[in-house]
Amino acid sequence: MKRNYKTKTKNIESDTAAKKTSAKAATVTKDDLDKVSFILVSGSVLCFRECAKIVKVAEETGCMVSIASGKQSGTTESIMSLAALGIMPGTSLVLTIKGERREEAFRDISKIISGKADE
Repeated sequence: MKRNYKTKTKNIESDTAAKKTSAKAATVTKDDLDKVSFILVSGSVLCFRECAKIVKVAEETGCMVSIASGKQSGTTESIMSLAALGIMPGTSLVLTIKGERREEAFRDISKIISGKADE
């Protein structure tokens, strides 16, 4: 005996795409528009002197800066968190800067990280 089953089909792809789009649109905030991230490679050791210079740049520009190396990260709120990263030459970093003067902060901080700040 043959049975006929009625199945209800949906356009799964369009539903999934719509959900992804709405989720992305919901997560973008004004704070995200003021934030930018860069991937850099360290050209020198980041010891306390360099960390202090980074904190100074963040204070002068009014930006919030965070640096991530591997699974560790540090912010300019704590010089110890930056120094504890143990950044050596050739280390890959993710530099995130949040604030209105982020371009100026990036320019100065990238010089410090590359080891060219004193030149």
